[in-house]
Amino acid sequence: MKNLYLRSMLAAACAATLAACGGSGGNLYLQGQVQNLAKDGLILQNGDESLPITAGASGFTFTKLLNNDDRYDITIKQQPKGAVCKMVNGSGKASSYSISPAVVVCQTNTYPLSGTITGLTANGLTLAMGVNSISPLAGSTAYTFPTIADGIPYNISITTYPTGQTCRFQGSASADGRDTVGTMGSAATTSATLTCTPR
Repeated sequence: MKNLYLRSMLAAACAATLAACGGSGGNLYLQGQVQNLAKDGLILQNGDESLPITAGASGFTFTKLLNNDDRYDITIKQQPKGAVCKMVNGSGKASSYSISPAVVVCQTNTYPLSGTITGLTANGLTLAMGVNSISPLAGSTAYTFPTIADGIPYNISITTYPTGQTCRFQGSASADGRDTVGTMGSAATTSATLTCTPR
């Protein structure tokens, strides 16, 4: 009888401890992967729990543990600024030691980066930004890099001059005028003017 009383008291104490810690008796972690998140601001939601995810994260884990056969439904409560994320395999039923089927796939928004050209009378001009290059033709009054990711630093360089001409960026980052730098905005962005003159 005494042993039964002690066991009952121990069970009650364990239950009280779990309640105090917010535990529900679950032992399953609700977690998943995050792909291509380059921007802050993403918030995931499952039930009454919100989970902020920072830029560069490769995974997430909710703090609330689940029991076997508990239902879950992970949704995107808030999109990151300058990007769009979607949830893949975000709903289901807990049925393993650690639940890891969910994947958040993100894509940073892109916008055109453009600038004006004055005095271009010949062909042969080439502008480069990273691995991307463009070659505005004689008579062009503008240059455009069409898909630049929101918020990234950029450096546009003149890699070849037009025949018989020298060009330079106004407000250039280099003494010879061959480079212009900046940071891509959250919309179509205008970069420096490129001026070409006879050599």
